[in-house]
This record gives sequence, structure tokens and C-alpha cells, in this order.
Amino acid sequence: MTARDYRHRWLLLLPFLWQVGGAPLINDIAWRPFSLPFPMVWQLVGIIFTTIVIAVVFRLDERAEKASDEKLD
Repeated sequence: MTARDYRHRWLLLLPFLWQVGGAPLINDIAWRPFSLPFPMVWQLVGIIFTTIVIAVVFRLDERAEKASDEKLD
């Protein structure tokens, strides 16, 4: 049995860092794009960013699994 390479799963920390690391920096921004408070826009963009990161990790998982299955054959 071969070990799969799942180092790409560390990418899942990026959305966490987006929220935790960015929150103290963006709370005092007064800019109001689309008449929304900037922290709300930050959260909305974070949802899109998180969706993209999860999709990338999903694809990389599929690729790693396929490569692992091919090595077993």
C-alpha cells in the first residue's frame, strides 16, 4: 500500500487565515462598496475565496487518488 500525497490540504488553512488574520485589519475601514459596510464585503469575498480553495483541494485530492490507484495497478 502506498502513501498518498495530501500536502495540498494545507491550502484549507487559507480561508481560516483570511478570516482570523484579516478581521483585525479590516474592522476600522470606513469604505462602503455597494453601500455595504466593508467588513460585510470582506466576508462575502471570503465566501467566494473559500469556495475556490475547497474546489482546488477537491480536484487535487481526486488527482492524488487517481495517481495512487494507478500505482497500485
